Amino acid sequence: SACECERTQEASLAQALHLLNAKDIQDKLASDSGAAAKLAADPRPDEEKLRQLYSIAYSRVPDAHELELAKAHLDKPRKGADGMPLDAVKSKRMGYEDILWAILNTKEFLFNH
Repeated sequence: SACECERTQEASLAQALHLLNAKDIQDKLASDSGAAAKLAADPRPDEEKLRQLYSIAYSRVPDAHELELAKAHLDKPRKGADGMPLDAVKSKRMGYEDILWAILNTKEFLFNH
């Protein structure tokens, strides 16, 4: 359609389920060559990386509350499948995987892309 007013932001049930459950999306998020691994290994401060991520995904910077929530999620210690604490690099990578997954599932991202 040529008219943007006819565009809907609502995902169909199939689209929503695919984004939430698709193994190929999870595999890409968890890939050693994926964005989460690269962001976790990047020596820049998390705030700078999060601003870049929001600029790429939403074409805007995160507001103060979004930045605070994302930073708190990245700093949260995580445990592995065996219940043992993960090292800082693996924990940070899992945090970035979670944030990327959350961004992919927002209406704002779906509308922009």
